[in-house]
Amino acid sequence: MIALAKLAGKAPGWLYGAVLVCALAGAGMLYQRALGDAQGRAAVRALWNADKEIRTAAETKAVAQRAAENLAQARQQAAKVAAIKKVYDDEINDVRVRLAAAERMRKPAFCASGGPAASAGAGGAEGGAAADPASGLLSDAVARDIQALILQTEVVAATGRACQAFISGR
Repeated sequence: MIALAKLAGKAPGWLYGAVLVCALAGAGMLYQRALGDAQGRAAVRALWNADKEIRTAAETKAVAQRAAENLAQARQQAAKVAAIKKVYDDEINDVRVRLAAAERMRKPAFCASGGPAASAGAGGAEGGAAADPASGLLSDAVARDIQALILQTEVVAATGRACQAFISGR
């Protein structure tokens, strides 16, 4: 403190005024900078919030539009599936009608009416559904099994055609 007092006595008065003005100007500049930073942050925050609102509105609109497109596509696919299912059901019903109306199955020409297969079944007690060796007809059980296999084959083929129709968009 004594050094300051000695220095104060040697420095002119205008120097004290100049130092005081510089200190006040520096404090004013610091205040203006802090105020500018706060105002700048507020402006940036306002721009950010406005951009965020615009983006949110655009996203909401896009989601609503996509939901409408999905609903329209689901309706279109449901109509397509119904048409394909109808064709599939018609094919299977036609096969069932054809199998029900078919005559009783006969043994193929390459199967001999005699031989080991015929002699093996000849000794047993067979019911009325047994094969008729004279006419070459198959037994009812064998005929039903063959028709079941035919139906299963047609179901698989019809399912494949239905899948192709759905994928290809027909």
